Amino acid sequence: MTPPTLLVTVDSLRYDHLSGMSETRARLDDWHENAYTTCTATLGSFPGIIAGKYAEGVGLEPGESVANAFDDATVGITTNHLLSDRYGYQDGFGVFVSPDSDGSVKDKVGERLTIGSPSYKIASAVWGTFQRVKQRFVGVSKSFRPAESVVDSFLTHVDGKEGWFGWLHFMEPHYPYDPDGGDVSRSRAQMLSRKVISGEGTPEQEKLVRELYRREIRELDEKLARLWESIPSETRIVFCADHGELLGEDGLWGHPGEIRPELLHVPFGTANVPPTGDIISLVDIPTLLAEEQWGAGDLNRDTAYASYGGEKAAIDVDHIASEDGTMTHDGDPASAPTLERKLSRFDSGGVVKEDALKEDLEELGYL
Repeated sequence: MTPPTLLVTVDSLRYDHLSGMSETRARLDDWHENAYTTCTATLGSFPGIIAGKYAEGVGLEPGESVANAFDDATVGITTNHLLSDRYGYQDGFGVFVSPDSDGSVKDKVGERLTIGSPSYKIASAVWGTFQRVKQRFVGVSKSFRPAESVVDSFLTHVDGKEGWFGWLHFMEPHYPYDPDGGDVSRSRAQMLSRKVISGEGTPEQEKLVRELYRREIRELDEKLARLWESIPSETRIVFCADHGELLGEDGLWGHPGEIRPELLHVPFGTANVPPTGDIISLVDIPTLLAEEQWGAGDLNRDTAYASYGGEKAAIDVDHIASEDGTMTHDGDPASAPTLERKLSRFDSGGVVKEDALKEDLEELGYL
């Protein structure tokens, strides 16, 4: 029996904000300084994280998920609508819970209606009206399933089991930023986040939204402390973000899909996992977890690749090469002929977040 194995992914967590996660940094014994996503949007990054492949379409095909490598109990709990059974992410899991399978009235109705049909649209509109009326009398709830609920559910599912594989995905740093302990109410935090993300915020509002983002990260870390304390010390752990987040750089917010260092560079920590090469790509994660070659994984790589739509990038320890030119990791113009040749040979899949179902984009606040 292999030791318990855990993959923890966090949406939109910036590399340079990892300092706000003291509990998590203390639990993991190895932090990789040069880890990069395969796509600057969730839809394109998770085929790499879960299946070891560069995204060529939407979601996974049967048999591709690394969960299939484990004979023990397999538990997946995600909080992003793009990581649901609609996109094949339930593959290989004995227990799988996502926003589209939480048992709510909306989901029970949705099971009986065709997505995108007139009946589905009417039902969705009625549900939205109900939620808005409910908020007036009950209060505004957190935008996504909170971390403590995910942790509690996971620990219940693996209780008493010696071997297991778990995947937990958390949404706290994804906008709208609405932490429990913010300086403004949750409803106002959500409103300000959406306003600033759309480019309409004042400098004072932008400053406040950056603090809301930082607080989301600190609160997530506090909630993860129970997870770290509850799992066995020998648990094999991989922790990462799916992509970064822009917080006003060049007037940009969120993760608009551009090929930028703030979005490409991601935090990556492990425990009880063998060391890797100079560069880590998120496409290497299934190979790390399965302890065997999985998809395009390479634990001795010197170059990572990323794409979004028609844009692509090649990254080594010194440079980032894209079709806009080559720069150092500090942003200075540079020349790297070998890396540039590798970039020209990389075949991008061309995935963009708009390839997702319209209903899921609406749930995530993109529409």
